[in-house]
Amino acid sequence: MLKKRNILTVIIITAILVTSAALTAFTNQKGALSVYVDKLFTRQQKNQIKTSAAPAKKTLASVQGTAVTQEQNKPLSQVLNDKGITSLNTGLKIVVTKSQHTLALVYNGTTLKTYHVELGSGGSGDKQVEGDKKTPEGTFFIGDKKILDPPDYYLGTRWMGISYPSPLDARRGLQEGFIDRQTYNEIVNDFDSGKLPPQETALGGEVGIHGGSVPGFGPDWTWGCVGLANSDIEDFFNYIAVGTPVIIQK
Repeated sequence: MLKKRNILTVIIITAILVTSAALTAFTNQKGALSVYVDKLFTRQQKNQIKTSAAPAKKTLASVQGTAVTQEQNKPLSQVLNDKGITSLNTGLKIVVTKSQHTLALVYNGTTLKTYHVELGSGGSGDKQVEGDKKTPEGTFFIGDKKILDPPDYYLGTRWMGISYPSPLDARRGLQEGFIDRQTYNEIVNDFDSGKLPPQETALGGEVGIHGGSVPGFGPDWTWGCVGLANSDIEDFFNYIAVGTPVIIQK
């Protein structure tokens, strides 16, 4: 009888130990599963945040791009009104950047508006001589202005002549034997006096900013001038005075 009781006791203790071990294992597994679920949930939350943030970033860039486009599409008169500018008598200059095919109106260091331009068909280099069909580089000024009525087929509705050749061009021409000392002096004197220098020299002349540019002409179709669409040059023509500085850079 005692032997049976001992056997029964051993069985009960073994059952208790097995149950306890099973409960411990289940608790550990539950804890590990809880941690895994927490990590998975956190990862999903992060992915959702990234996913929802990406379109917001794209939307912001899109809004900024739209704002720039809208500013460029405004007439110059409205741009000036928005900025509270009532006069452009001083502080205005024209900056042509050949590598970007742009003409910018810069007022006291601030770019008011930028326009697309086409350049000379002779290549991207600086103008050297008559007939090379290259757009000159350097610092010039507006020497004359004309409204073309009826419009010219190539020059469009507006013309603004620039003061090419400059004294620097004249010095180069003298050194290289393209012009003589008298022509050099005439160019320098006229330029310094605010007048158009001689336009019919071996260095070339009659370079201007004009309209007439249409898609059918293709890229860089002029004979060395700066060509714009008629609507673009008409947008700023009345704001440009004779003597306005013109910078043409690479």
